[in-house]
Amino acid sequence: MKKIIVLALFLILTEFAGTRLSASPYDTPGSKSGIHLVVASYNPDTKRMSDFVNSFQNTLLARNPANKVMLLDMGFKNFQTESHLWCDQLENTIAEYNKGELRSIVFLGQEAWATFVTIVEKDSLFAEKFRDVPVFTAFASYNGIAIPKDSITQYWDPAPVNPEFRMKKAGAAGGYLNMYDFSRNIGLIKTFYPNTGTVAILTDNTYGGASLKALSKSEAKLYSDLDFHYLDGRIYTEEEIANQIKALPQNSVILLGTWRVNNKGQYFLGNSLQNIIQTRPELPVFSMSGLGIGSAAIGGYVPKYIVDSREIARQIEQFYSGKKGEVKFIINDGQYSFDKRKMDELGVESYQLPSNSVIIDSEDPQVRQYKQILFLAVSIVLILAILVVFLAIVYMKNKTLRKALERNEKEILEAKTRAEEGDKLKSAFLANMSHEIRTPLNAIVGFSQLMCEEKCTQSEREGYSEVISQNSEMLLTLISDILDISKMDTGKFEMDIKEVNLKELCDRLFQTTQHLKKDSVEYICKPYSGELILKTDLHRLSQVLINLISNANKFTDRGSITLEYKLRAEYGDVLFTLTDTGRGIPMEKQSRLFERFEKLDDYTQGAGLGLAISKQIVTRMGGKIWIDPEYTNGARFCFTHPL
Repeated sequence: MKKIIVLALFLILTEFAGTRLSASPYDTPGSKSGIHLVVASYNPDTKRMSDFVNSFQNTLLARNPANKVMLLDMGFKNFQTESHLWCDQLENTIAEYNKGELRSIVFLGQEAWATFVTIVEKDSLFAEKFRDVPVFTAFASYNGIAIPKDSITQYWDPAPVNPEFRMKKAGAAGGYLNMYDFSRNIGLIKTFYPNTGTVAILTDNTYGGASLKALSKSEAKLYSDLDFHYLDGRIYTEEEIANQIKALPQNSVILLGTWRVNNKGQYFLGNSLQNIIQTRPELPVFSMSGLGIGSAAIGGYVPKYIVDSREIARQIEQFYSGKKGEVKFIINDGQYSFDKRKMDELGVESYQLPSNSVIIDSEDPQVRQYKQILFLAVSIVLILAILVVFLAIVYMKNKTLRKALERNEKEILEAKTRAEEGDKLKSAFLANMSHEIRTPLNAIVGFSQLMCEEKCTQSEREGYSEVISQNSEMLLTLISDILDISKMDTGKFEMDIKEVNLKELCDRLFQTTQHLKKDSVEYICKPYSGELILKTDLHRLSQVLINLISNANKFTDRGSITLEYKLRAEYGDVLFTLTDTGRGIPMEKQSRLFERFEKLDDYTQGAGLGLAISKQIVTRMGGKIWIDPEYTNGARFCFTHPL
């Protein structure tokens, strides 16, 4: 009887314990903490990757703060030279974690996911070990190729694998896969350009690039009327691919795949794709990945690239609550996507597009830059118009003053003389200004119109932009000089006196004017032996020195430009000298060089106001400025500043 009672109690306890144990370990992600491993193929710091990781982590921590999300960057970038190492690398990394510690594994990117599946297909023990751990993927492709186990000693052109078979072999797996559709893009090309004879397919040195090439080669067999040309970034450099594009027939179309990594494993520069395409700007460009839409491509049938970390977290919860069937793949099919700017360029209307097409309204950043330059040019024109009105008002006031002085004969004669002199000066001023303003203004308006023409190439636009920028800077300098002269003539020229370290000032001025210096010219600074602090107007002293340095750069093609200053205690001043090895100044022009509108020659940019302004500044500071007549190896300007 006792044995029966004991046996009964044992069975009851066993049943109770079994019920408790079967329900407790993996009910939900929040019921028991563990490690959720996120394995990134490479570059997990990109915005979409980091956004996914942060959202995934926050979702799991909201369920249980004790959950741990660990991010591993595998560095699977260079497919052609390094992919044979990926399987061992990933297998060894995951093997470091015990089965009981891992609650899930999420593979970010095609490389990491394809490597895991390849391991599972070839290693049954590995597959069995993680059979009870759900695995997921995001930012991966439905289309793919196998990862090689051995070193690739020569160019390798793999065939695509059966995606349905691979998904079944992965076990308890789910997440998001992107569907690429080669045939729909070929159909789109034939619809828009029925006379197409050659399709050039551009791919890079990544797993995604090799996969898209394998998909393209497999399905290209269905289009015997087309000649397919593969621009493989694993084999060719950017320059070699550009040369191949140059050699394409006229009835060719470019189809873009991926373009991130070159044949040396380096990331492409942002403008690399645009530079390559621009070798044949007349060829239509389509995309089957979204690459180039918004810049080079008119459009294409591309994946939607939808990824929701919360859905993956939900599937993890379903897995551990006994609903393993809820763990499944979500296939992102594609959509027709087009760039409105390119549509406008090619004269394509919306009604010509397939139904449910997505239209992206993009604007070329360079066009935006050109608009800004045009806005600057218009602003300068308005400023000049205001200046002309101001000068006209001043002129009219002078006429009124002349009439008022007619009451007295003597005063009339004196006033007449002053008025005539003033009229001559103002007439000369207006004549010189109209000429100096008209030259850069004509350049700005003319080249702005050329930039807006449709036949204008990219290189021409860049050249026009540089001309507009230079002439805009010239106009701004001219306006500044006119305002300074106006202030001097009206007695409103004020000084802001403060202590200035001359060594720091000279070093800064050479840095400021570095862009004016020719490569064959050297800047030399010969400061005073000790520290020299001068009480002066920093802005006006800098203005004088910059004028002298700028003039020296205009007329010095090789040699040096030397700035020197020294203390002259016996005279109670500081002597500044600016010496160059340029063409020099003829003796007959040295005496007039500090007059307004006086220029060394008529072919050099400038209005001839800089030295006149410099002389007035130096004079108001209590100093003198002159040209050293004894120096004959170029030109040497000297000026003094009282202590």
